[in-house]
Amino acid sequence: METVTPRFLAALRQTHVISVRVTLFRPSAPTVPIACQVLGGQVTSDADAEIRRQASVDLAFSLADPVTLAVVRELPFGGYCLVERGIRYANGELELVKLGRFRVENVTYPDEQGRATLTLADRMAQIADESFTTPYVPVGLKPSDAIVALVQAVFGSSIAYNVTTTPAGETAIVDAVYDEDRAAAISDLASGIGAEAFFDSNGDFVLRPKPPSTGNPVFTFDAGTTGVLVSGQESLDRSSVKNGVAVRASPDPTLPSIYSLATDADPASPTRWGGPFGKVPLIVNSTSIQTQAQADATAASLLNLRLGLSRTLELHAVPNPALVVGDLIGVNHSDGRSEVSLVNAVQIPLEPEGDLIVTTRANWRPTALQAPTIGRYVGAAAMKELEEAAA
Repeated sequence: METVTPRFLAALRQTHVISVRVTLFRPSAPTVPIACQVLGGQVTSDADAEIRRQASVDLAFSLADPVTLAVVRELPFGGYCLVERGIRYANGELELVKLGRFRVENVTYPDEQGRATLTLADRMAQIADESFTTPYVPVGLKPSDAIVALVQAVFGSSIAYNVTTTPAGETAIVDAVYDEDRAAAISDLASGIGAEAFFDSNGDFVLRPKPPSTGNPVFTFDAGTTGVLVSGQESLDRSSVKNGVAVRASPDPTLPSIYSLATDADPASPTRWGGPFGKVPLIVNSTSIQTQAQADATAASLLNLRLGLSRTLELHAVPNPALVVGDLIGVNHSDGRSEVSLVNAVQIPLEPEGDLIVTTRANWRPTALQAPTIGRYVGAAAMKELEEAAA
């Protein structure tokens, strides 16, 4: 969560006056702030999106003002926009939270409506735009160092780099070639070390281990006279569930491939292999696995991750602009249940009447899947079982 005072968090649970501020920075004068009158909009952050922070902002605008018109028309050529939301206290003091420093992607200004709409994206949009002109071969580099080098090639020292991974403990890259897509290269390298790479609300680069799904919540959503929870909705989805994982390893092209198939073999499990759920395998090909034991362990590990339905919890609440993706939140449901969830996405309105929308995602497992029974097929038996499953 962004840093705010206890006074701020207490005020959210009472009647309060919000304050929204949008500041523009035109490409021709990137250090000169331009204040704007905000009419509305929203800021969205999503851990699953390549560009984590995006926004749409409506500003008061007149085609009859040549100075304002010149600024607006210049913005898509490299202009930036700082968006903040906070609270105006009774004594007139402001406490604002940065929601993002965004690149201006698009400007729309309909005739006679007195407003302009800015479509915004964080700095990962610039990373995505600046493709490789020649293949990038980071052989010998640690993944964290390679990621930082890719970002520095675009932004240099104009931003800060907040790296909390441990390059010293990483294995150097042996064989990797990335072509054209700089953002995809960063995502792939980060995924390989269990990390995430994104730009924070200040526009600085962050490379960190993926946040844990357990711990103490930074903020609690609840109902009642001092609560902030308006409504909640839960959904369960089977689309990401696999009840078998097949690993094919080819460490040496002159030798036969290694095959391993791990399946859900618990007769009491709702996703048992060949039961009502069917036979739904995940197929994995690898050149790094060297032995049958490694293939077996990989298949079992991946199966354990794939069992259980995908559970989504969507909360509508009084906006807390300090909340960010990766925060742990407490949720006290109206039926008395309590839980701690990891924030996956946040949508923050820029007008007083809008709700905060928070989405969390996790796996839900019935009792039979808490300690799954793993079935094992190896070699020719694995190939035969997969052929029968596909028949």
